[in-house]
Amino acid sequence: MLHLVVKNFGVLKDIDIELNKINLFIGDNGSGKSVLAKLITIVTNEVPENFLNQFKKFNIDFITNKTVIVFKEDEKKLLHIENNKLKYHYPSNYKDNILKQLQVKNPNNATISELKAYIEILDGLESQYIPAERNLISIFNQSISNIISAKIPLPDTLLKFSSEYNKARKKIKELNLLNMKYVNKNGNDVIYYDDNNYLPLENSSSGMQTALPLYLTLKYFSSSYSHVIIEEPELNLFPKTQIETIKYIIETTTTNSSYLMTHSPYILSILNVLLFAYKASNTNVTLKEKISTIIPKKQQINPEDFSAYIIENGISKNIKGKTTGMIQENAIDDIGDMIDDEFSELMEIYSKFKNDN
Repeated sequence: MLHLVVKNFGVLKDIDIELNKINLFIGDNGSGKSVLAKLITIVTNEVPENFLNQFKKFNIDFITNKTVIVFKEDEKKLLHIENNKLKYHYPSNYKDNILKQLQVKNPNNATISELKAYIEILDGLESQYIPAERNLISIFNQSISNIISAKIPLPDTLLKFSSEYNKARKKIKELNLLNMKYVNKNGNDVIYYDDNNYLPLENSSSGMQTALPLYLTLKYFSSSYSHVIIEEPELNLFPKTQIETIKYIIETTTTNSSYLMTHSPYILSILNVLLFAYKASNTNVTLKEKISTIIPKKQQINPEDFSAYIIENGISKNIKGKTTGMIQENAIDDIGDMIDDEFSELMEIYSKFKNDN
């Protein structure tokens, strides 16, 4: 199990989390989810070059003499930053150990097949970050040459994601999503609403402009990378579509670890459905068969593979029930209760003063 401790890093004051196969983080705007998403991306990249420069590239260079970052796998420490210094970061012979695993005696004389295997292992250890700014991709890709020539400053994360998106669209020419069909038509991204009607991506709905970059890159990353960090999977999506998107993420990332940074209580609710489906399916054979007709096995979530935290004012709180393995109901109900309380207060005032002339 991966374990990350962060103290006094920008808005992150006290984070103590276990990173599982499927990870949920929910919190208010400004609570620290985005910083945490980027930090997880950095620390789960096991062999990055110029490690400390990664913080600058992700625009989260918040390390001070009060910062503590410790990243461990079980009891093995993989990273330790403290007193404004990188005290420990992976064995320096990490790449050599991979070559030994491949039984390469002399790296300088490695065969092509051995080097390919080596590269595949290194690539597989990398993480990919899917930013909330993905909704700009449809416009961004159309105007990239003008943007570059105008020397407009852009986040490295968006540039990196744009590059990965273009790799994905070259490899995956067609994709069904949200009852529509994506086609790479002569190098242009096109959305077919039915067999005869289509629109360029940049003229499609805001939801589709946000969803396609997520769906396409997620499918592309699923076969190549160990960790996929997704900011706001619900962005610009109707609640029903949020449900479909979470199901797609779960069934697509069967060989990856996924990290969902969200504001949406709907996502908590559908994750609980998928968790309960797994638990109920493992009760007996009859239930397994009947439940699979509603929630296919590939969408069900084993509670042992799941972690959930709420981030409030830079502090993490575990919201996974110890006995149920599901997200605690009060975490889902808090937002609904807030709305109900305001409505009750309004009704009370209305009832009291409605006849006041």
